[in-house]
Amino acid sequence: MKLLSAVFIWLCAFNSIAQDHFTYFCGQTAARERLFSRHPHAQATCEHDSQELERFTQLQESQRGGGTQVYIIPVVFHVIHLNGNENISTDQIMDAINILNRDFRKQNADTIAIVDDFVDIAADSYIEFRLATIDPEGNCSSGINRVVSDLTNDGYNSDIKLLSNWPRNSYLNVWVCSNIGNNVAGYTYMPGDVNGNWGALEDGIVMRSDYVGSIGTGSIARSRTLTHEVGHWLNLYHTWGPTNAPAEASNCDFDDNVTDTPNTIGYVSCNLNGASCGSARDNVQNYMEYSYCSRMFTQGQANRMRAALQSNTASRNQLWTQANLAETGVLNPPLCAASFTSSQYTVCAGDEVAFFDNSFHNVTSWTWDFGDGQSLDGNDPLIHKNPIHAYSEPGIYSVTLTVGNGVQTVSTTETAFVRVLSSAMMQAPFSEGFEGTWPGTWISNNINGDEAWETTSTAFYSGSKSLRLRNFNIDAGNVDELYSATIDLTGAEMASISYKWAWANRSTETDDRLRLSASGDCGLTWSMRKMHKGTTNLPTADPTDAFFVPAGINDWSETTVELINDEWFNDRFRFKFDFTSYGGNNLYLDDINVVAEFPSGVKEVTPLFIYSVYPNPSEGGMTLDVHQLSSESVQILLVNALGQVVDQLHNGSLSSGKHIFTIDEQAAGLYTLVLSKGTHSDIRRVVFR
Repeated sequence: MKLLSAVFIWLCAFNSIAQDHFTYFCGQTAARERLFSRHPHAQATCEHDSQELERFTQLQESQRGGGTQVYIIPVVFHVIHLNGNENISTDQIMDAINILNRDFRKQNADTIAIVDDFVDIAADSYIEFRLATIDPEGNCSSGINRVVSDLTNDGYNSDIKLLSNWPRNSYLNVWVCSNIGNNVAGYTYMPGDVNGNWGALEDGIVMRSDYVGSIGTGSIARSRTLTHEVGHWLNLYHTWGPTNAPAEASNCDFDDNVTDTPNTIGYVSCNLNGASCGSARDNVQNYMEYSYCSRMFTQGQANRMRAALQSNTASRNQLWTQANLAETGVLNPPLCAASFTSSQYTVCAGDEVAFFDNSFHNVTSWTWDFGDGQSLDGNDPLIHKNPIHAYSEPGIYSVTLTVGNGVQTVSTTETAFVRVLSSAMMQAPFSEGFEGTWPGTWISNNINGDEAWETTSTAFYSGSKSLRLRNFNIDAGNVDELYSATIDLTGAEMASISYKWAWANRSTETDDRLRLSASGDCGLTWSMRKMHKGTTNLPTADPTDAFFVPAGINDWSETTVELINDEWFNDRFRFKFDFTSYGGNNLYLDDINVVAEFPSGVKEVTPLFIYSVYPNPSEGGMTLDVHQLSSESVQILLVNALGQVVDQLHNGSLSSGKHIFTIDEQAAGLYTLVLSKGTHSDIRRVVFR
């Protein structure tokens, strides 16, 4: 056999070539160039380090073989995401850990299908993997870190590892991202490639999110990708040796330095009868193949991986020590956090809310206080771990969860966790110019805890205020949501939502997103009705790298979205805006209006103009903005508390478009603004102080 001396970087990618069959394509040359362009001094030392590890490996195998001591490896997953599907669930990560342990301990059920030539050498490597429960600072941890960053789309970029990186002499770092690039599904470095202090921040495994585990975004067909990559991380080559190209005849000239894996050209399909480099059958079912029928490591591979863990190369021998296992909390995970989420944070009275316990570790009992006088406690995980609760009355409720492990308990209370609305909180027509007290009936969700929706007087289309999101300071990928309360559209034949917005790109074009969605079930489900993108229809003004403030009405745009589905025409209608930042500039909203048309005899016909009056109350005069959808005869009166007309603002034809009227200061008291078209009127109470 030839002793491998070069540095090999295994960046393994998959393309679908059948329904459940994929083929690796590797980017060795490009990846090697990337590594040494960042660390130009390393190339001269890596070959030496790899040779030293090879000599150590051969010596270990010749003297003692592999052994049966179980080596436990603490693992941390860093999920790099933009709040999309790449933000994989805890269950999917646990599934990936379970698959690793199953494969490395030869507990996979499909070993029954290993061909006769290799049944006797299919190996239990006696290596296990556990999520860390204590972080490098000694704090309680779930072993999963979630970081919002647009680097999720560039997993080849080594900066992704700087976002969250735990010491490699204590943890195996796994970074999960949306895309690596060049059709790569996962990559890592063999120990000799990253030995020394310079390699500490490079060491670990990067995985596409849809190649992690077998559930969620993963699949059974792709679920052993991490097994393959951990094999590389533990100093295994591909079964055909150092090339990145399987199925090439020249591969017979190379070897993987494992005595019981026959030389092979390598496979991208499951040819169980292949003998590509002579009479010996190819070990196509090996995890280090690309055949997608992998189900085994050989005993020689197990010995080689265990030797890597016994070596000080890249600190592998420090991971499984009793001291490190205690420091990382993988032997006796402490009960250290009560944590939960829910399916909904805003519902209508009578709706059910599903609660999900995310506490750790080793929880055996649960006590829930839902904040409305109702509670639930017990130790049956099917009943008490993730309960469903219905709130019967509107209100804002705090929720408390207490969990125990039979010895101790910990609790957490989420204040104002669930908001329960009543139906028909507002009537159509609904108009919002953000002139009053914020937030009023609006509900905002600042998901990432950065800049939030706020009213501002520095910019507006009409009136003296608008709603602003200071996106100038928001990290890419962060999401902010704005929800309406319930609006009664019962019996409507059609409805529309109109709004004005202002937004500018920076000098470098970004693809920020503003979406409008509608719900007919109080927000349990949403249907997107409009999306504005930074590359097309979101910008309303010229790009600027300064803090964007619209200079006037020419920096604003307006749109109207029609609603025609019967599912929305009830007393539980709501709408929402959500904005996703990708590094653009500030966003402004103003003049949001909901107008409905009702058939005669079901509900009085709604006036077709939209208006706002401000300031209200006022210590001086007021301004009335009227937006006409079509030209019609309109009368506008101001009436005092005695029913007397004190001012006629308009009487006659009013053209389509926006009209501004001034209401003079009046004596202190309550007045009524009456807007009429024919026999139909709309009224608004106004107060002069």
